[in-house]
Amino acid sequence: MPGIPARARDRLAVVAIATSIATGFASTAAAAKRPPKPPSAQAAFTDLLNSFDASRWAKADGWTNGAPFDNAWSAGNIAFHDGLMELTLDDTARLGQPYTSGEYRSTGYYGYGCYEASFKPVAESGVVTTFFTFAGPFDNGGNGKHNEIDIEFLGQYLGGKPSYVQFNFWTNDDVYTSRNEYLQQLDFDAAAAFHVYAFRWAATGIDWYVDGQLVYSAADSPGDPTPKATDSLQKVMMNLWPVDSSATAWAGEFAYPGAPLRAQYQWVRYSTLDDCQIGSTPDDPPPPPPPPDGDASSMHLLGIAMSLASRDTQVIARASVVDGLGHPVVGASVTGTWSGVIGSGDGERATDGNGIAIFYSSRTRSHGNVEFCVTGMSLPGMSYDASANTESCDNITK
Repeated sequence: MPGIPARARDRLAVVAIATSIATGFASTAAAAKRPPKPPSAQAAFTDLLNSFDASRWAKADGWTNGAPFDNAWSAGNIAFHDGLMELTLDDTARLGQPYTSGEYRSTGYYGYGCYEASFKPVAESGVVTTFFTFAGPFDNGGNGKHNEIDIEFLGQYLGGKPSYVQFNFWTNDDVYTSRNEYLQQLDFDAAAAFHVYAFRWAATGIDWYVDGQLVYSAADSPGDPTPKATDSLQKVMMNLWPVDSSATAWAGEFAYPGAPLRAQYQWVRYSTLDDCQIGSTPDDPPPPPPPPDGDASSMHLLGIAMSLASRDTQVIARASVVDGLGHPVVGASVTGTWSGVIGSGDGERATDGNGIAIFYSSRTRSHGNVEFCVTGMSLPGMSYDASANTESCDNITK
């Protein structure tokens, strides 16, 4: 395999940081500043990916990564239907990039344990389909450095029997110097059906599994250490993307086939080391409840999900609005207020296609409690029933 990194997230930011240090921009006073508070490790979960869960996940939207990615990210390229999550890669030009695609990322951070997903990748040269964990300068899981554990499908190695999957990891490696890529041969066509891909992350190393069978291991060593949860927790991520010309030797050359490409995910699960469930299938979801007896012309707040961003200097509040039948309300104007160590930020936002209004606070390095409260909402033809709110305020400690 050529030495092309499995991912080049935020390369420009890394170069800028390195340049600042080399030119003496990072002063002694800056170096002495208190580092951001590390995030807390999240608990085990199983998500059957039947719908968007804003309390755990976020859809990448409105930015690009730079080389070797040849796309922009859009929340509109993530859909849920027929009990699946679908990431779509299309030829919509956006933010200076020729293609648009989808990325699904957890809002919280996770540590040692077992990470599993059942999915079907895209068999198209130059396309990468993934399930991985990640933390870095802008997804700071603790030390602000690049840490990552990968399961990646490179389209040029799919579409027949055998197929290949690539495993990889990066440890405190902002300049992408390590070479830990490993291609594992599979005895099936990975793009033809769903299979379960997993890894077990511990302080002693990483084990990768396919359909419950151990297929590859990377042991921790002083010369080539594996990531440590004590250094940095990581986010859970899934994405689909085309490579640019800098990565064709690694993933193949991409030529848009004339129609959108879609990767499908059935479920994802994280369990702690003491409760790893690799090889078992999550229980089928319970039957859906009967339709609620409510008023489709009224709306209320289903809940608020709070998360930290921008190296824990900013808070994001996601307010979910539904009608009296429990359906998302699109285009509602939602107002809210901030209090605590951050007292300002977005005061009014509209709900998106999932019925979620996303509010961003102002930024501060101060530590303490931040509260966000919804104060009202409006939409022509609908009434706001505040008494039906499951909550009107939520808070988070930063």
